[in-house]
Order: sequence, then structure tokens, then C-alpha cells
Amino acid sequence: MKRKRRIAGANLAFLDVMACGLGAAVLLFLIIKHHTGAQPIVEDAVSSDREVLSMLKQSEADLVEQVKTLSERIGTLEAMNKSTEEMIETHKAKQDELSGLKVQIAIEQAKKAALEKQVVNQQPQQTADVIDDPQVGEEDYLIGLKVEGKRIAILLDRSASMTDAKLVDIITRKLGSNARKKQGPKWHRTIRVARWLLARLPDDSQVAVIVFNDKGKILNRGKWASARDKQQINDIVSEIVSAVPTGATNLEAGLRELDRLKPVATDIYVVTDGLPTQSVSSLGLQLQRNCKKSASIVTGQCRELIFDTAISRSAPRGRTKVNVILLPIEGDPSAAPRFWNWTARTGGMLLVPAAGWP
Repeated sequence: MKRKRRIAGANLAFLDVMACGLGAAVLLFLIIKHHTGAQPIVEDAVSSDREVLSMLKQSEADLVEQVKTLSERIGTLEAMNKSTEEMIETHKAKQDELSGLKVQIAIEQAKKAALEKQVVNQQPQQTADVIDDPQVGEEDYLIGLKVEGKRIAILLDRSASMTDAKLVDIITRKLGSNARKKQGPKWHRTIRVARWLLARLPDDSQVAVIVFNDKGKILNRGKWASARDKQQINDIVSEIVSAVPTGATNLEAGLRELDRLKPVATDIYVVTDGLPTQSVSSLGLQLQRNCKKSASIVTGQCRELIFDTAISRSAPRGRTKVNVILLPIEGDPSAAPRFWNWTARTGGMLLVPAAGWP
């Protein structure tokens, strides 16, 4: 009996089939696994792209906002720059103006220096005054009062009331010595007024000074003095300084002495402090006796009557101009209006100076 031969190809084919089946199963597994995991990967990629897109959009919005902010800042800086440029231009203009002012100041300073040099080099003007007067630098007139005329008569009241302004001081000084009377502040002022008048006499004029209290007296031996005669004027000043203010006020006595001057005065300057208390005419003496309150007290009404009598009986007539310098006494309110009426009628003036003049 023949031995049957083995067929090797059949075994191999089975193994191949099994291997192929296994490979197919693995391949199928792999394919299925591949498709199963692909979907989440794609979704993750899409989600990531969306996030990136959102971030890009947000970045774009931020950049737009930054650009807007930067534009606003640029606009602000440009405005500031323009304002700064305007300020610089204004500053330059002010600097130019300041430079011009400095030049002008330099010119004015040079002019001032030249004037100062001229003043220093200029010789002082020599005064032509015939007497030494501390007030010689003042004007020749004060508030309309000017010393003028061809023949000038100065009547100085040297009664006891010319020592002080207040009655109590006058009474106290009246009881003192002559030296104490001459120290009265109002008497010193009266002397200054007389010097002021004498220092301003016109060159071509003549002058006479009459002092009066209860009596009158013409100084300079009773005659006119030339305004340019230094010796005579200084002698008159010495006589005034040596006079003692005492006694009553008798304006009429002074006016009668004035009437003795020949030729007559053209201008009169009366220096007094109030209305008279005594008279020399018969009518005046009668009024004085009838209206006096007592032996030592003369009422205001009585003084007015005595003044009116003195003016009507003894005051100069014609074109003689009368000026009065009133240094008021306490308790004599009628003096100013009475003297004003007198000066106004003659074309003169009444001056009631401030306490510091002259």
C-alpha cells in the first residue's frame, strides 16, 4: 500500500488566512480607532482658532483705543506747544519792550546826571535882599498877598495881646517882666511877619514902619526909608526886635501917626490880632467910657464901635490900598469880618495865615 504524501501548501494557506484575518482585524481596529479620535482633534483646533480670533479682535480693539488715546494726547501736546510758542513770542515782545525801556532809562539817567552836574557847577544866585531872612527862599507872595507899592507903610500891633494866642497865657505873661513878654510865641511870629514884608519890598519903593499899642510911633526917626538902603532897613528891624509888647490896642493912634507921613502912603500892611480896645478921638473915648463893662473889660460890641470910629475918623482916603494880616486872638469873632470889610473897600485883602507861616 502506497504511503499518502502530505500537502504542505494547505497548512500554509490556513496560516496565511488566519494571519490575514488577524491583520484585517487589526487594520479594522486601527481604522475604527483612527476615526473615533479624529473628531475631538478637529473640534479642539476649531475652538483654539476661535479663541485666537477673539484674542486678536480684542487686541485690535485695544490697539484702536490706544491709537485714539495717543491721538488725543498728540492733540493736547500740539495745543500746549502752540500755547508755549505764543508765550515765547509774548515773552520776546516783552523783552524787546524792556530793552527799549532800559535804553530810555539810560537816556534819562544821563540827562539827570548832566543836570546834577550843571546844578553843582552853577554858582548860587546872590540875593538882593537888604536884610538876612531865613524865609528868603519863599515866594514873593502867598495866597494873593504881595508886597507892592511906591510908599509902603507897615503898622505893627505891639499891644500885650500880641504875646500869645490864648487869653490865660496873655494875662500870665502880662504880669511878667519885659524879657518874658518879648519871649511870647506870637510876638516872635509878629517879628517874622515884619521881616517877611521888609525882605520883599520892591526895589524902587520906600517903606515906613509904625508900631502901636495905646500910642503910636514911626520908626526910623519918623521918616520914609529906601527899600534898598540896607542900613536903614536893618535899623528898623533892630527897633522892632527891641520893642516890648505891652499895653492896650489903639489902632486909631497908629493911623494918626500914619497920617503924619509925607508924602502919603500908597499901600498899607496892618499886622494885628483883633479889634482895638482904646481910642484917641473924643467920640471914641466917649464910646469907650459908655460901653466898657468894667475898668479892665471891653465888650465885643464896644470894640466894634471903637474900630468903626477909628476907620471913619483916621483911616486914609483916596487910592490907598489896605492889607491886613490877622493873627487871631481867642474870643474876638468880629475881628475878621470887620477887617475884611475895610480891606475890601480899598481893594486890598485880609490874610489869616496858617499857624506855621511864616
